[in-house]
Amino acid sequence: MDRPDTTQSASGSYIAQAAEGGTAIVATYEVAPAPPPTASAVAEGRRALARLPTHAAPDPAALPPQSRMPLARNHLFTGRISELQWLSRHLGPRDGQVPTVVLSGLGGVGKSQVASEYVHRYGAFYTGGVFWISLADLATAPHEVAACGGAEGMDLRPDFAALSPEQQVALVRGAWQSPLPRLLVFDNCEDEETLERWRPPSGGCRVLVTSRRSAWDPTLGLDVREIEVLPPDDGLVLLSRYRPPASPTESRTLAAIADELGQLPLALHLAGSYISRFKAAVTPDGYLRQLRSSPAVDHRSLSASGISPTRHIQTIAATFALSVDRLDDVPTRRCLLHAAYLAPGQGIPRPLLLSSLGLDDGEDAAMDLEEALQRLADLGLVQMTADGVPRLHRLVAAFVQDRLGDPESLHQVESQVWVHCDGHAFGGTPATRATLEPHLRVLTERALLRRDLDAAALANVLGLYLSRRGDRDGSVSWLQQALSIKEEIFGVDAPETAKDLNDLGYAYLGGPTRVLAEPYLERARRLWDPRREATNLAATLDNLGQLQMGSGRSDLAEPYLREALDIRLRALGPDAYPTSVTIFNLARIAAERGDLATAIDLARRAIDIRESLGGRCDPTATALCHSMLGQYLHKAGDGAAARRHDERALELYQAALGARHPHTLSAAVRASSFALKEGDLAAAARLIEISGLSSDTVPDEDLLAAVDGINLNNLGFALWMTGDYAAARRLFAMALGRGGSEATTLNNLGMISERLGEYEAAAEHYRKALALLDDEAASPSSELDLRARVLNNLGVSLTLGGEPGAAGRCLREALEIRRDLQGEIGRDYAVTVRNLGLVAQREGRLDEAQNLFEHARDLLGQPQDAEYGRTLHLLGELRQTRGDDTGAAADLRAALGSRAVALGAGHPDTALTMRALAAVLLRSGHAGEACDLLQKALPVFERRFGPEHPWTMDLRAMLG
Repeated sequence: MDRPDTTQSASGSYIAQAAEGGTAIVATYEVAPAPPPTASAVAEGRRALARLPTHAAPDPAALPPQSRMPLARNHLFTGRISELQWLSRHLGPRDGQVPTVVLSGLGGVGKSQVASEYVHRYGAFYTGGVFWISLADLATAPHEVAACGGAEGMDLRPDFAALSPEQQVALVRGAWQSPLPRLLVFDNCEDEETLERWRPPSGGCRVLVTSRRSAWDPTLGLDVREIEVLPPDDGLVLLSRYRPPASPTESRTLAAIADELGQLPLALHLAGSYISRFKAAVTPDGYLRQLRSSPAVDHRSLSASGISPTRHIQTIAATFALSVDRLDDVPTRRCLLHAAYLAPGQGIPRPLLLSSLGLDDGEDAAMDLEEALQRLADLGLVQMTADGVPRLHRLVAAFVQDRLGDPESLHQVESQVWVHCDGHAFGGTPATRATLEPHLRVLTERALLRRDLDAAALANVLGLYLSRRGDRDGSVSWLQQALSIKEEIFGVDAPETAKDLNDLGYAYLGGPTRVLAEPYLERARRLWDPRREATNLAATLDNLGQLQMGSGRSDLAEPYLREALDIRLRALGPDAYPTSVTIFNLARIAAERGDLATAIDLARRAIDIRESLGGRCDPTATALCHSMLGQYLHKAGDGAAARRHDERALELYQAALGARHPHTLSAAVRASSFALKEGDLAAAARLIEISGLSSDTVPDEDLLAAVDGINLNNLGFALWMTGDYAAARRLFAMALGRGGSEATTLNNLGMISERLGEYEAAAEHYRKALALLDDEAASPSSELDLRARVLNNLGVSLTLGGEPGAAGRCLREALEIRRDLQGEIGRDYAVTVRNLGLVAQREGRLDEAQNLFEHARDLLGQPQDAEYGRTLHLLGELRQTRGDDTGAAADLRAALGSRAVALGAGHPDTALTMRALAAVLLRSGHAGEACDLLQKALPVFERRFGPEHPWTMDLRAMLG
């Protein structure tokens, strides 16, 4: 019964029971772990995870009931499909313990947004639950973890809330080590120790980390994905969701706003909220003007208050300040500031950053720089490209300049970058200069507002950079500004302006207005002191020589160049790059005079100097020397030596500019066409392959725009010889509109049509070519040779098209021309003899046809010759017509061997011989060998003639 004077109490893990006059028994228990998940629950969880889609992102769905996800889905979320798919592939049913991925990037780039979107789209596939843990404040991390085990999470025990925080954390961590698939999101985890502390060491969990840190210890076994800013299209879509554009013009303005904000998602969110909230007062155009009138990071829209979809800091400045304020060492802060003065969003070459800091390129300085960059990357202030090149977002750069900037640091960056870039204006490679130019441009544009000597120096170097890559108009504009500043400071015709005058004159040399160069160069020549500035004087004299050469006055150019060479030999020595420049210019003059021996000797001297300098010399300039020397050697009749230089030019262009640059393409054209002229089809095919040309990869119009009609025709002929008819036809058609040799190109188009069985079209091309040749006033031997070639080809097409009578007249005229030009032993003469045999065969004069084929075969006499192989092919087909299958098979086998050597197994002519031989073998009862041949020929037919071509379908029918 109840006694009001008796009380009991129990607290913590102690359970007491007492009766009046008795004793209380107290038992102490350890915190018991939650019961493990059942085997069926684990199996179902694994089956669900196996269904997780890895290609198409699923629609948002409810999370498993035990999840802890404090963030609602952001319905304005835009893009990031590839990132979501990457997460699904790395957080799905993978082998190994606790797969862990990191989404890294600078503050405001949307790491947590991507993680949240992943949770809401894919979280349903983690049946053990999704648990979002913020690790931004390490002091509250245990509470974040403990909250996952309570009634709003895994609900591990009925008395979970009564346990101590340490006990709650222990229970949660124990549950995470079960095999049940769960997704843990560690938001804002910035160091390795924190990750190691909270990530379960085993079990079925998957861990998604968001962090500004991009570099992690490899022993942690993490997969890291750098989150970039939004692509421009997605940036526009995001802004449009806040404020739909009323017109195409307003849409373009929103795109410009997104670009001004560097496509940073947090900035776009704040800007979109601003122009939506103040729609009646602020137009997109007005907002864009505001952003451009002062640093965007200072605009009040980017520090507005409001609801953050990820409950993070809602101002750009405060977001970046979190990282900048953690920089507690001066060298790293200085590195960040100097990087911020360079071009935002562009990769910063390490040598340039070292120079901006006034450091040498020694090992110690390089290590110090790496440590600083790594620290900045860990804080998300510097991003590393896939190649490990550092870069800063434009809003980060603006914030750092505002927070840390000072005039002395800016002056040091400008002066050091000028020294670095000035040394690369005429050296290095185009690729090297391309990485430096955007930084030089940003510094110059900023400095020109002051119009001081630093601004003039930077504008001068930028102008030289643009001149080197062929942008004459842009170059002149910057060089004129540099000269104007110098003249304002020192006066017109002051000696201090001589370099700027020379460089402006040099820029004019590369364009049609080269005559404008002369007054600037002459003024510079007068202002140089020959005792103290001899090398500068030599540069101006060399430029004056080039000016006269470009105007066709080599007699006036040579004295300037001789004087420049004397100075350079005395001041710089015989092995200096500037010395090679003048030597090469003298070689060009000698070639124009027709003195090939002198031109070849001088060009070789220039090349020897440049090759000895290696990486210290612009490879494209060396390539030009090799190309010109190749031309001189070809004219001198030394084809073998010429080809070596042509191929070296191609090698240098390809290494410096890439396989698809116009200069590389033109070099490939020259090298392959010369190889064809020498009968080296294999070399021609290899050179074409180097340039990346085929029917699958023919360059687009923009790339081919730099190739003239003659070179397009030559390249098309090389492709025709290799059997790539589709690519060759396209290039021939382009060549006709580009001032190529029209009769030659029409003849080449006819050859393609004939090879494809389009005999009427081929004959039409040949007739047009003959009409053009008939209009020529004179008939030199080269045109007679072309006329004979066209007549020969027209005769073949007429024969195959069913007009042997007209064909015979064309072929007899061609034979007469070729006999007069070459005699009765020439290769071309033999080809026409053979083709007359084809006419005789079509007219039923089979004995005469066989005699002509055999005579042509004997005249050609070279099994590796493609025409020899074609002759054997025709002879074999004739024997088959006459019922001599044994002789036909022998000739066709010999033809196949010849064509395989001369043309290659994948050439359509080789495949045609395979088909012809297979037909003979089928009739002779050798079906197995015939089938093998047809199976080899079919893919060649399908690729070169097309799958629907009648010949391809006939071959397929033979196989069936």
